[in-house]
Amino acid sequence: MRPLLGTLSIIAAAGMLAACGGSQSSLNPQGPAQMNSAATLHNSAIEPDVCLNSGGVRVAPCRIRFSAANPGPDTVYVRTPQGAKGLLRESDHCGGASGIATITQGSGDAWIVTAGPTAGHCKARFNYFNNNQKAGWATLRINNTL
Repeated sequence: MRPLLGTLSIIAAAGMLAACGGSQSSLNPQGPAQMNSAATLHNSAIEPDVCLNSGGVRVAPCRIRFSAANPGPDTVYVRTPQGAKGLLRESDHCGGASGIATITQGSGDAWIVTAGPTAGHCKARFNYFNNNQKAGWATLRINNTL
């Protein structure tokens, strides 16, 4: 009797696992759509990337590529820690003599990034200060192929 119960338990467990596997894909009708949106995002001018940030500061998107298909300008949004009162400072080596891009503060959390006349890549750093101490940062990567 014991071997029969063991076999039935194994069959029941296997059936439940198979049912779970099938139900996950049928319960997630957005699976293919998510793949398509990821593929679309990869082909867009704003590329997904592992973002470099610390201390609750975020920049989205964290990577921009200017090209003939996307001459810009593009808008990025910088988020600072909730409830914290501080100062956000942007610094970069993209403009001036390099001429790769310019970054200017827009309205609210928006920053406008405009392609310059020079091809190349650079980074802009958004540093967040609270009580005169750096509390966090986020990096925006820019690639200009114009």
